[in-house]
Amino acid sequence: MHIIQIPELKITKYLPTDLSECDPIQYIEMSALIFYYQTGIIDYEEFRVHATYKLLGMKAVRKKIVDYDKYSRIHQLSELIDTFFEENENKEKVIKQYYIHNPIPKFRGAFRNFYGPSNDFDNIKFGEYVDALEAFVNFNQTGELIYLSTLLAIMYRKRDYYNSISQKDKRKKYNSDIVPKRAKFFQRQHIGVLYGFYLYFASFQKYLTSATIFIQGSEIDLSILFENKKTKDESKYPGLGMKGVLLSMAESGVYGPEQGVRDTPLWEILIRMYDITKRSLDEEAAYKKLEKK
Repeated sequence: MHIIQIPELKITKYLPTDLSECDPIQYIEMSALIFYYQTGIIDYEEFRVHATYKLLGMKAVRKKIVDYDKYSRIHQLSELIDTFFEENENKEKVIKQYYIHNPIPKFRGAFRNFYGPSNDFDNIKFGEYVDALEAFVNFNQTGELIYLSTLLAIMYRKRDYYNSISQKDKRKKYNSDIVPKRAKFFQRQHIGVLYGFYLYFASFQKYLTSATIFIQGSEIDLSILFENKKTKDESKYPGLGMKGVLLSMAESGVYGPEQGVRDTPLWEILIRMYDITKRSLDEEAAYKKLEKK
């Protein structure tokens, strides 16, 4: 957190250094501003000033006499918003995304609350993830807002009051058949909620590609699931990604037919994928060792 002190007014304010430090309201407001900036609705200077006002809980007031000292201080403070960004390998300015807690655990819509996935997607099923990943990729490729509302329709649901005590997931059971209808309903949601969850999903995806977790005392490096190693015998045609994993798991019969795989917790499938990939890499290494003899 940036600590901002105004001694003459005896005021101390705290300004987040990135999205991970924002509270839910700040996160939604910042997500909206990031969307407006990234789509060219506002420029970077406007983004910084608006962000400063929002994060510090200030309101812009029009006055007949311009207070240049105030605007100078605001402009100076707005430079702190730069810490929300970092440079990627192409020297491009990108949002810092290193959080796996859900910044929008719930939101209000049409006189009811809708609840999202828990931190690090601990309570979602593999089928939910596959469908959400498809919507996520489609938005990246097209920029069409319907895919943002589709993400919400997949991941956010009403609370299941009958089974929430005994179940890990407090939301109603996922039903992919009604997602298109719910996606149209969620199109009316605040852009900060729509884009905010998209940013969280992106942050989780980034985490998955480099995550190290511990299972029964053993360190598991999930990055091996995302290493793109093509062999000379591999065709030029793209694979099906996670949908291909779903079909392969269904064919193996480990979790039953396709619906059984879809209803399996995401992290159980990821650990299973790790086990399969690790054994495959071990066999490949052993084979290469034999070839050298």
